[in-house]
Amino acid sequence: MLSQIQRNIVSFYKDYIILAEELKREHSVFLKKIEKHVPEEYIKDVDYFDSNRYNYLRKRVLDLGNELNRDLERYFELLNVELNHEALDEAQKLRLGKLMAMSKSFQATPEGSKLKVKGKIL
Repeated sequence: MLSQIQRNIVSFYKDYIILAEELKREHSVFLKKIEKHVPEEYIKDVDYFDSNRYNYLRKRVLDLGNELNRDLERYFELLNVELNHEALDEAQKLRLGKLMAMSKSFQATPEGSKLKVKGKIL
């Protein structure tokens, strides 16, 4: 469970980096549009999203995401989780019952400890 949460966090901060890249591109497009109409010195003054700023933001996003993952590892070390197997079995039976109720044609046969299902389930 921890590794899945950590993967989700990594995906989340990668998305933030992609957003920062998109903002940098949009900023560059904006600067290209105005460079025809204003002096070059003005463009240098309004260029707040240069490579240094982008790299700083990228590093901050990565640092914050990695720090969050390290914190989660520490918190998970404090937990002892037990699953209620009876409740899980009941939930699985309910889910299977709902699928069977919605099915036009259905055949279920036990095969070892698994359930083999044939037919079209809608």
